Formats: sequence, C-alpha cells, structure tokens
Amino acid sequence: MVLARLPRVDLGKWPTPLHELPRLSDALGGPRIFIKRDDLSGLAFGGNKCRKLEYLLSDAKQRGVDTLIATGSAQSNFALQMAAAACKLGMKSYLVLFKGLHPEMQGNMLLHSILGSKVSLVDIADSKEMFTVLPQRMNQLADELRSQGCNPWIIPVGGSVPLGTAGWAYAAEEIERQLGEQGIDIQHVILANGSGGTQAGLVLGFKYLRTPVKVIGISVLSKRNEAKNTVVTQVNETAKLLGLDIAMTPEEVTVYDDYIGQGYGIPTREGIEAVKLVARTEAILLDPVYTGKSMAGLVDLIRKGVFSKNESVLFVHSGGGAADFAYSQELTNY
Repeated sequence: MVLARLPRVDLGKWPTPLHELPRLSDALGGPRIFIKRDDLSGLAFGGNKCRKLEYLLSDAKQRGVDTLIATGSAQSNFALQMAAAACKLGMKSYLVLFKGLHPEMQGNMLLHSILGSKVSLVDIADSKEMFTVLPQRMNQLADELRSQGCNPWIIPVGGSVPLGTAGWAYAAEEIERQLGEQGIDIQHVILANGSGGTQAGLVLGFKYLRTPVKVIGISVLSKRNEAKNTVVTQVNETAKLLGLDIAMTPEEVTVYDDYIGQGYGIPTREGIEAVKLVARTEAILLDPVYTGKSMAGLVDLIRKGVFSKNESVLFVHSGGGAADFAYSQELTNY
C-alpha cells in the first residue's frame, strides 16, 4: 500500500540510513537495537523536522510566501531547520524564540547567525507559553512585515500540523521498505515526543500499512495524558487530510513522561549518561534535550525488562547535535 502523495519541495536526502547498534545492545544486555538516522537528513545539521518542512514549505511556495516566522527555544532544532530551508528556497526567516537555558551565541544560535536569521529572544515564565504568548508576538511581527510589503507565513510550533505530520506518515513507508530490504523484524519504535507530530505521523503511517509495531513516545515536554491527546488529535486530523478512514483514541497511544526531569530543555543526569553511552559504544552523537532523554527512556525500559532479549527496537534519531555545543558545561560536568 502506498499513501497518496502531497506536493513537496526537495529539502532532504532520502532514505536516511537505518542500521543496527550491536555494541549498544551488548552494553545493555539486549534487545537488538536499530537506529533510524534522521540526523543525516542533509538540511543544515539534519533532523526530523526536514520531512515536515518539505510539505509545509511546498504549500508556502504555492501561496507566494517570501518570509517565514517560527518559534521555539533559543536552541530549537525546528527553528534551525526552518531557517536553513528558508535559505535554500530564497525566503527570509524570522524567529521569535524564548531564551530557555542557553540563549548564548553557541549551538543553534551560532548557526542562525551564520544563516542570517532574524532572531528575537523573549523571556517567558514557562516553556508552555510558546503555545500561547509567543504566537501573539509572531502575529504582531507578521503584521509589521506585511506593512513592509512582505508576504509572511507563521509556522506552528514544531511544524506539528496535519500537513507537516504527513511527512512522518510517509516516513513509515520508508522505514517499512528498509526493514524489508534488510530482513529486519522490529516490534517497537521509540522516539522523543515534543510537539507530537513525529510520533503521530509514524503511528498513522504504520496503522495504514498494517505494520504490527508499537510506537513509543518519550515525552520531553508534556505530561503523559496531554502528550497522548496531542498525538491522537494530530493522527486523526492528518488522516482526514490524506483521506484515510482511520481514527485513534488515547488508549491506543503510548507515551512515557518519566524522563522529562525538571522541564523542557533542562538536561537530566540520565540523559547525559545516555548521550555518552551511545557516543562511546557507537560513535553516534545525541543531544541533551530530545534524543538524550529518549535514549535514557529506552535504556531504563530495557533495564526494567519492558523489552525481551528476543525483541528488536528501532530508535529514531531526530537530530539536534548542534545543541551539544551550547550544553557543553552540562555535558562536561555531569
């Protein structure tokens, strides 16, 4: 079965690699662990947002958009991917970012300087305000840009709207094809859950393909029920966009919220240990905000016996490695 294709622009290099991590599996005593390397997607420093942006920005081009506006934290991976895509498509990028833990000119902030992004840093009381306060700031900015003759477009947080989520529904096809070509049978897919679109896309794609895998989200932002409801909403809305007779309920979605720590963007000791473990066994670099915490979740679930040694797990590497430089103190001192 093949999903109906939506218009897209060419931003990434597909398929991204999928391969085994035998030394990590040995270090943890099983199960077999595989990795999907969307950190190698080819846009700037890579990342899972590239798949979403290919469809979102195709729509933007059809609308005659010349200026993109987005939000997130100072070290937002989505903001960086969007800015890089804007450069590739000849658009301008404006970012309204909350300062977070590391607003200094390092990591993704340094890359914005190189890319020429127009960045405004804002103080907010809580990271959840990027869904409320910051959209107001973006709307004000859009009005200012229109008065200057620009045609701006505001992209929702993380690109987690049906058109963006569809990119990861298509990724499920890519993953299934690679597993078939390599003769791999997996039972679980595990990934970071932030704004929820990547998990929603994979859940929808695998359900459409009737692939019997369980997609497990490790929340880095929201409590379990909120994260599950977000995934369900995005699955159902994206299914409508694609004309699929598929509907999900929260009971069908798996999200763990045990690994958030003190909050979004704040590293945990377990997350830092997971970053170092994967680097020292497989020479693959994760980040402290997303993939480090999701890998910490995988490590803990393995140690708790959630996965048997006879099973196989696919870990989705969603990128973010540039943020390691901004978090150098935490990575050094933990």
